[in-house]
Amino acid sequence: MSIHVDLELIALVAAIVGFGTAAQFLAAKYRVPSVLFLIVAGIAIGPEGLGIVTPDTFGDALSTIVGVSVAIIVFEGSFRLTFETVRTAPRAARRLITIGAALSFLGTALTVWLFLDASWEIAFLVGALLVATGPTVITPILAVVPVRDAVATTLETEGIVNDVTAAILAIVLFKAMTAQELAPRGFVFLFVERLGMGILTGLVIAIVIWYLLTRVALPAEAAPQTARLLALSGAVVAFAIADSVFSEAGVAAAATAGFTLGNLELPHRESILQFNQDVTLLVLSFVFITLASLLEFAVLRALGIAGLGVVAVVAVVLRPLVVFLSTTDGEFPVRERLFISFVGPRGIIPASVATLFAIRLQTNTPPSDPAGANLLLGTVFLVILVTDLIEAGFARQIAAAFGVIETEE
Repeated sequence: MSIHVDLELIALVAAIVGFGTAAQFLAAKYRVPSVLFLIVAGIAIGPEGLGIVTPDTFGDALSTIVGVSVAIIVFEGSFRLTFETVRTAPRAARRLITIGAALSFLGTALTVWLFLDASWEIAFLVGALLVATGPTVITPILAVVPVRDAVATTLETEGIVNDVTAAILAIVLFKAMTAQELAPRGFVFLFVERLGMGILTGLVIAIVIWYLLTRVALPAEAAPQTARLLALSGAVVAFAIADSVFSEAGVAAAATAGFTLGNLELPHRESILQFNQDVTLLVLSFVFITLASLLEFAVLRALGIAGLGVVAVVAVVLRPLVVFLSTTDGEFPVRERLFISFVGPRGIIPASVATLFAIRLQTNTPPSDPAGANLLLGTVFLVILVTDLIEAGFARQIAAAFGVIETEE
């Protein structure tokens, strides 16, 4: 019986990987961000489609699978983000990850509270999660939409940094829901605690890997492969250590390890980078399809017109407002500001963390809130679904409409 179940699971994983590879192939052929095909594939094999994958398929292991996958994805994105890129990044990028993130958080929370009659706790959770755009959706877009370096850097920097801060902010707010009383400084302490733990762990792991790669002699034929494997293991180990101390600190650890290693003198850098990108594409495909397959349309339909209103405010009002406020010093012409405004799809972090929160809220242990769980999950997934299908799926057309596509040589 156990062997039969294992074979079914292996076949299922193989099918998901196959769908993911097909999505990447179609994305490359038709120059459309792969996210679009991944979502469609996930819905097709989920409860709303063929029913191959259900919420019970992976059971309690889902959170672990998603967590490790997110660590690899975030590590790869931050590895490519050099200090020089950040230092010379447009001021708009710095504003988007500070003032812009704060405005998105508060504006989204207020919208959810007004439109969906949600409690402030659920509204703030949704607001925190939807701050994140993330490299999981931005990178595939930039792979098929060539734009000016300043635009690409701004979107990438925002995605990587906001992925980390959104995840930590959301978990802090969720933990505050379980506390009897928590003063404002308590929120700050929980946030700094997790961010600090993640940064410290990431730095230590990065230094260890750097030492092993630069100070330990390896046979020439084995060195490139060893470098690739050490870098990948660094992402997972950093995530696991930090997350075992404080939940969601692992995301910050993986990001810090990637950013640190990406800015150190490493042998076989190009080999590491290419390997990370290949592994990330595979992991991204698996996780996106798996999470999309858990989508239940009944939860989305329950939001009604008000849910679509939330999506409209988030994507068409808040996002452009935040972008235009962050780009007031003339760095970007209006056409590029409009493009950035309408390319803010949400990715893996909101989907995965919202799923984990919903599972917890649907249990009988405090803070049990089944209705809040459905509202949280439905709102987050509706925003992800609409923004990914429209903003990611038609990113090239949006770029062409605003005239921001750079000539490819």
